[in-house]
Amino acid sequence: MRLLQRYTPRLSNSALFLTALLAVFLYFTLRNVGLYPTVFGDEWSYSSFTRLMPFRDTQVPSYLFYTVYRLTNYCGDGFLECARLINAVFFVGAAPFIYLIARQYMTRQMAGVIAVLAILTPSNTYTGYFMPEAMYFWGFWVFSWSVLRALGRVDVRTVMLSSAALGLLAMVKVHALFLIPGYVVYLAYATFAQRGASGNWRWLRQALLLVAVALATAAVVRLTVGYLYAGRNGLYLLGTIYANQAQARPALSVLIHLALVSLQGHLMALVLMFGMPLAAAAMQCASRRQRHGAARGSSTLLAYSALMIPSLVAVTALFTALVAGGGNESGVRLHMRYYDFALPLLLILAGAQLVSQRPGVAWRGRLAVALPLLAAMWAAGRYLIPAYTPNHIDSPTLFGMVHDGGSFPALIGFSMAAVLLWIANARLAARWFVYIVVPVTLIISGDNVNLYVRMAQRPDAYVKAGVYAHQYLTQEEARRLTIVGPDIFNLFKSRFFVDNTNVNLMLLPAGQPILLASLTHPDGWLLVVGDYPLPEGAVRHSGFREFTLARVKPPGDVTLHRFAETEDDSMRSTGLSSMEDWGRWSEGSQVTLNFAKPLPKHLLLRMDVAAYGPNASLGFEVTAGDQTLPLKADGAHGVRELRFNTDGTARVITIKIPKPTSPQELGFGGDQRKLGIGLYSMETIDADAPRP
Repeated sequence: MRLLQRYTPRLSNSALFLTALLAVFLYFTLRNVGLYPTVFGDEWSYSSFTRLMPFRDTQVPSYLFYTVYRLTNYCGDGFLECARLINAVFFVGAAPFIYLIARQYMTRQMAGVIAVLAILTPSNTYTGYFMPEAMYFWGFWVFSWSVLRALGRVDVRTVMLSSAALGLLAMVKVHALFLIPGYVVYLAYATFAQRGASGNWRWLRQALLLVAVALATAAVVRLTVGYLYAGRNGLYLLGTIYANQAQARPALSVLIHLALVSLQGHLMALVLMFGMPLAAAAMQCASRRQRHGAARGSSTLLAYSALMIPSLVAVTALFTALVAGGGNESGVRLHMRYYDFALPLLLILAGAQLVSQRPGVAWRGRLAVALPLLAAMWAAGRYLIPAYTPNHIDSPTLFGMVHDGGSFPALIGFSMAAVLLWIANARLAARWFVYIVVPVTLIISGDNVNLYVRMAQRPDAYVKAGVYAHQYLTQEEARRLTIVGPDIFNLFKSRFFVDNTNVNLMLLPAGQPILLASLTHPDGWLLVVGDYPLPEGAVRHSGFREFTLARVKPPGDVTLHRFAETEDDSMRSTGLSSMEDWGRWSEGSQVTLNFAKPLPKHLLLRMDVAAYGPNASLGFEVTAGDQTLPLKADGAHGVRELRFNTDGTARVITIKIPKPTSPQELGFGGDQRKLGIGLYSMETIDADAPRP
């Protein structure tokens, strides 16, 4: 700010700050224009919940987010660009609250610099997504301001205000619930810190009162507003998606191991990015003299940061372990977006080092703190990559740092230099960190992330297919559309542009036939991305190089069976477990399918199946009439065809399971069902019938 004032002496600090925020807003807006969606499943979910569904039917209770972003319906097909403008407003709108917090511990100029740097972190790429991250970023800093204003002093009134903000924030993103543990412990600390001379234990009674008020206020606000939005469905704190994820968990030993592996990666990333403020925070925690010499009121800032950030990191590591233990994704993926909105607290701690009331600990004390931290930074620089895999969505700042291999060692060197300088002179180190390390890191990392993000400017086959189908089909026709392709994440992208909640997705390896039985609407529409043989009777309505839109009508000689639907009188089964949304697992050593009508004499049996556990390396035996044929299936479902010759009177098909195995035996929870083969769909086809 001082440098700018040399060249713009007539502008006040406020004018400079507002000018900087306007420039940042324009930067976000211009960068995000013309980008196609990249966070496929999440963007589709939030877009459809916001724009296309009533509140009571949404699976995630982000009702305040839906209310604000439902305004994008006024933008027609340009709803995504409108959402990005709203995102930019919220992200930039967080800066004044960051400034108000920082201003309590430093000069106006430094607080302005910190606030602008906080919104220039590469996590601002979230403004390009149809997701609640930008609004949540703003909401977190409104909540933090309500907690830390007046140097963090607490009483019933301020606690009710901040707790109401927290209850509302949980309806922007349910992850706000993870702020509660750190918040209530902070209230106890703040009560203890301002106890005065009123008695040794009266503070504890006051702390318990404030914690009770906080929990009650947050609960009343969240549940009342949730009920007004969605009735009884609005009372579910996590929504149905996260509640189901919470119920599916691996064995405890596996969970602990995966959580520790993930936690190690997050800690290495944090020491590389924020070595100097972490050193200062550790010194202030360890030394009463350092706390007394620090900026006025900064102990409450330190306590808030030390409670919020570690608790969020721990929850993130546990979440990663849960999803990785269930086999849904890698355990070395760093989900830093679940806490990076709080990391500007470390920038404020760094800036607070420039304001000291009295001398702190001598350099020898700082050396004792810095040496283990420097060792940790060296180890992190050596082992973080390739042991962990940051990406531009979950951990944009770290991704930008490591994406350019030549810059990464230099950035580590800059950060370690700040810690070394801190040993000799804490205030000089703070200047080096705020004015050199952070801006250089943001420029290099931000440029790398932006280059990657801008790759989404060109539409791929999935985008073109979705846009074409949206323009070609009526809304009623789109309700009976199935999109087929080899990449589930890109299929979400196509569905995003079709913009209809009833569209079905089918993941199918390239080149495999599309079973009529696998289609929810066998008389509907197919949008095929890639090279696939179309079902018999399908009529092409477009024949572009990269995708095909076709109308489907099944031939009369094909009988369809979907195992995700209730059985009718045409077929009855034994040896199958309960229905799931995709189909049914076998349970036991044999599956028997009894048909009401005789099977064709020359039977073509086309099945969409998957093998469970060790059965993927073994062979199943399928019998129709007097003939038995081998069947091989993989862990991922796929189409298999078998041809039988029967006497024309056979009505039974049996499948023999080589090794029924329970999930419990494989270490996946307590499910004791003996599973073997997963049945998605089946077609019984008369091979002698004439084909069109």
